This record gives sequence, structure tokens and C-alpha cells, in this order.
Amino acid sequence: MSQRKEDVELVRAQLHRLVDDVEPAPDALPRLLSAARRRSARRRVPVLVGVSAALACAAFVGLALGLFAQSRSTPVAVQPDSYVAAAQPGVIAAFDVRTGRQKAEVARVRGADGSDLATDSGRVFTSVSTPRGRRVVEIAPDGERRTIAEVADGRALTAGGGRVAYVDGANHVVTLGAGGRRELPLDGMAVLDLALADDGELALLVERAGTRDVLVAGPGATTLDGSRELRVVAPCGPLAIAWRADSVAAVEPDCSMRRARVATYDAAAGRKLAAGQAFDTPPLAPDGLDLSADELGRFLVSAADRGQWLVDGTQVRRIPPACDPEGHCADGSATF
Repeated sequence: MSQRKEDVELVRAQLHRLVDDVEPAPDALPRLLSAARRRSARRRVPVLVGVSAALACAAFVGLALGLFAQSRSTPVAVQPDSYVAAAQPGVIAAFDVRTGRQKAEVARVRGADGSDLATDSGRVFTSVSTPRGRRVVEIAPDGERRTIAEVADGRALTAGGGRVAYVDGANHVVTLGAGGRRELPLDGMAVLDLALADDGELALLVERAGTRDVLVAGPGATTLDGSRELRVVAPCGPLAIAWRADSVAAVEPDCSMRRARVATYDAAAGRKLAAGQAFDTPPLAPDGLDLSADELGRFLVSAADRGQWLVDGTQVRRIPPACDPEGHCADGSATF
């Protein structure tokens, strides 16, 4: 989003320079007529200088209008400083990060689970309960909805790089998108959270033998046998994960579950990159906790009905809950 703002400011500066060039000075007309007469004496050609400047100006105006139109049509789910949550059952909306106020309604989806939300390139995904079972529903930037899968469970929903992944029952994780459908058997492990990279790599927060670990499966993996395990340095195990660039982020609590930090790990090497700044929390648990990252590299830690924190480097700030104009506030987690 910052890049788009820089682009707009650049266009504005260029427009100002062009206007300065095109706007006539007091002696512009006499000089122009004199120059035209001198050129006419040599040969008759159209005077193109002013036309060229006008065309250049028009081109930049068109570009600027295009950028401004693009800014106006930016999907609410990815507007600057906004995140997605459900303040009322089935009502998915975008909320301001700093105030928690609703910015725009995304869609109304009957039966949508307010804690199962994921976003990717302006699209919003949610799991939905219907009389015939659970479904994964995609909401396009224009609000159009379509069912993309019928699932046995549908929890641990994540999206990225044009793909969506979810846990389907107790037996496997399904990834849909580029490359079609891929199933990853779980071999009896319980999956608490998922995170997708843009290239299709999949991180899984799993619980096995009483411990929580993070595994990374390659884009084409159909088994966890060759997966990489991150060397998580957290005595009480991570609670939620998210993907950012080439790293996997994890919410790591202390063993009192009343303080936490967002640590990052090199997805390829598995080693810890940054421990993260610790911050105070109510007791946390994997259930109802969501970690997500925005395009500015910030993290949103959202614990259903227990609080939200914006983590920006070493700065951690508790932020208000998502509340709609009618005063209803989200009791599920939110996501960038």
C-alpha cells in the first residue's frame, strides 16, 4: 500500500512539473508567434511543441486518474490499515486497525464462522455451516460468493499465492488453487494452524506426543515424510503461525500463558531469525487465536474475545476490538 501512495505522489509531482511547463508566462504568446514566424520563413510545419506538452500532460493525467481509480476500487480486505472480522454472525466486514471502527461491509454469508477467515489478493475465504455440512466459501472483491469445497471439518483455514488450504476431517490437509487439488495425509497428527507461502509451501502447526511443532512441506509435497521441522525455541510451544516473505512467524507464549511474543524463523534453514518483543496478554490458547501479516510486514495477533495486538518490529500495541456502527463487536478472531 505504501508503494501505491508513493506512485500517486510521484504522478502528482510530475503533473505539477508539466503544468509549470505548459502554463504560459507573460511573454509566452509573443515569443511563440515570433518563433512560429521564423519557422514559417524556413518551411511550413505545424507547431507541435504546445501540442506535445498538452499530450504529455493528458497522458500523465490519465495515468493519475487510473491510479486514483485503482485506489478507490481497492478491495476492502486489503486497504491500508484494515483487517477483516465478523462483528455479527455471517456479516464479514473490514475494520480500521487503529480504531476498530467498521470501514466497509465485505459480504453477508449465512452460517459463516467468524473465527475461520483468510484473505489473499483481495479475496476473503470463510468456512460455512449448512444443513448439508460445512463448506469453504470464497468472496471476491466485488462481493460475489462461490463454494469452492465441501469439507468434513474446514478448520485451520489459510490462503496465499492464489491458493487456499484447510484441514478436512482428521486425516488430511487439502490445498486448492494453482496446480489443482493436493491432499497431504496427517498420519494421526492434530493440526492447530496452517500458513501458505506465495510459492505454495505449506507450514503446519501440529500437536504430537504432547508437544507443538512447526513443519514445512514443499509446494508439491503429498506426504510429510520429507517436510522440514523448524527449530522452535519455545518451552511451551507456539500457539499460531503465519507466513511472511521467506519466513514463518509464530506466536510463542511463556509458560504462564500471560505473556507472548511473535518470533520469526527462516523457512528454509529452520533457524530462528528474531525472538520478537514480549507483551502482556490474558491466558492464551491455540483455539480462537489468529496470527496474520500485512503488506507492511506488521503482524496482527487476534485472540477471540480476549484482545488484539498490532506488532510492528519492536513496537507492540494493543488495539480496539472490531465493532460495527450498531455497537456489535467481534467475538471471533480477525485477520489481515
